[in-house]
Amino acid sequence: MLARWRSRVEEAVAPPQPDQPEELEAVRARLGRLVARVNAAADRLPEGVVPEARAVCDVVRELLDHEERTSHTSVAAVQRFSLAATVDDYLPSSLDSFLALPPSFVAQHRTATGRTPGAELLAQLVLLHEAVRELADAVYSGDARRLSDQGRFLDTKFSGSDLDLP
Repeated sequence: MLARWRSRVEEAVAPPQPDQPEELEAVRARLGRLVARVNAAADRLPEGVVPEARAVCDVVRELLDHEERTSHTSVAAVQRFSLAATVDDYLPSSLDSFLALPPSFVAQHRTATGRTPGAELLAQLVLLHEAVRELADAVYSGDARRLSDQGRFLDTKFSGSDLDLP
């Protein structure tokens, strides 16, 4: 009984992990809608926000493309979750929070650190961009390691050995 309950709890709190091709396509579709939302709101966003948001989306798109090309072997489940969370939560939450503010408040308000809401939004997007670039570096470094490992294997397998008889 306890095991069944624990299993249900784990299923309920487990984040969705896009590890199937159709799930990756769903994330890609949501990413496209997010880019369209950024473009549509461009006139209400501060300078620098749109290019930074697009840069985040570009890295996510590259990772989704890479995941598709490598047959879902390069990006670990936790990394896939981070990609989906970036598209579904992190980036939209920052944008939506800013866009919910009235223009008069945006023009006059300063945070406790002295930042404007626009500067706060831009700082969040820069941080998010750094995070997805680090994720990309981790994924591509793992691929580069696998390539090196394969090279060492092939070298060992097919190069002549000092033990070979003449």
